[in-house]
Order: sequence, then structure tokens, then C-alpha cells
Amino acid sequence: MSDEEIHLDDSPPTVDQLVTKWLSGEDYSMAEAIIYPRADPETAWEAVLRIMQHHLSDKQRALLAGGPIESLLSWHGKQFIDRIEAEAKRSPDFSHILGGVWKQDMPDEIWRRVESARGGKVW
Repeated sequence: MSDEEIHLDDSPPTVDQLVTKWLSGEDYSMAEAIIYPRADPETAWEAVLRIMQHHLSDKQRALLAGGPIESLLSWHGKQFIDRIEAEAKRSPDFSHILGGVWKQDMPDEIWRRVESARGGKVW
């Protein structure tokens, strides 16, 4: 077991660890930073923003939408919906990625705001 694996078992991952792991294709979910008991959704959000700074393939865009963004909205929607809306207004690329987010377990109010933020674009 490497030092990094020991660290991940003891505490939530860092933004750098999440970004590196996600871009490597190892894990597209970021579940360890989003879902309790070790959730650190602020770190996951920062990782999503950093990932968005990279040139992403269509597959990576789909996995970002259906993985960490969808999970953040399902598990922590009230905490992040204002930032999701602001990022969608600021970034057409982010607004496009929201088109790949599904409702899943999102509260209806959060889902309506996601639909509005993506401007009717669905893929």
C-alpha cells in the first residue's frame, strides 16, 4: 500500500488528488469526496472547476456531467446550486455539460434550477 492510499483512507482526498485520479480515468465519480461519511464536497467542487480547465473529450464531458456534477447536485444541491448557476452563466462550456446531468435523486427545486441553468440544452 502506498503512502497516498494510506492518506486517502485516513482523510478526504485533496483537490490535486481528485483531479489527477479523475483525469487518469481511474475513477470518474469522486464519490469519496461527495458521499458521506468522509464527504468534502467543497474539494470536489474545486476539482470539477479545475477539470473544466482541461481540454476534455466528449466521453470525459459525459462522465463529468453524470458523475461528480450530478452527485454534487443530488447530495449537496442546496449548497452548490447558486455556484452551478453562476458557473453556467459564466461558462458556455459548463452550461453545455449541464445538458448531460440527469435528475436522479435531486430535489425538484434543484432540478428545475439545473434545467434553467442549462438553457434547455440536453444531450
